[in-house]
Amino acid sequence: MKFFKTSIAAWSASIAISLFWLLNIFVSHEKMIEISSSLVLGVTFAVLLRWFRDAGRAMKTGRGGSDFLIVAVFSTMAILFLHRVYVIVLTVYGRPEYLLDSPISAFLVWMLAWACTMFLIAPDAEDGHIPPRSRVLIGLALFIAGLVSGVTIALSLL
Repeated sequence: MKFFKTSIAAWSASIAISLFWLLNIFVSHEKMIEISSSLVLGVTFAVLLRWFRDAGRAMKTGRGGSDFLIVAVFSTMAILFLHRVYVIVLTVYGRPEYLLDSPISAFLVWMLAWACTMFLIAPDAEDGHIPPRSRVLIGLALFIAGLVSGVTIALSLL
């Protein structure tokens, strides 16, 4: 608990969790979803503005672990921002079938998987080389994804 005394990150997490549950007592579920979604939209937009130049530089060089991490952070925030915008559009238009079943839904999740792969590679990448440890973890991730996809698709055929 000693780290908690001086860690701004730990205190901010504690305050965010406490504030959510306190507000949740007084605010309806639907309003909490709206507030939370709006908060994510605003914060991700601000993060995109902050990281845009760094991400552009990292995409240009893209050989070190820090480059992978910067691209991962920016990409994740971009995907979350686009997802929030997409959900707002869905809500405004009454969740029409053609938007619900559009390729955009799958694309956002697909790109999130790619961004997560950048997070996976970041700690080990050096000068454009992706070491075996990261490759094994990527293989494990693809195995799990394939297994879950296969089982899910097979069960849907029953």
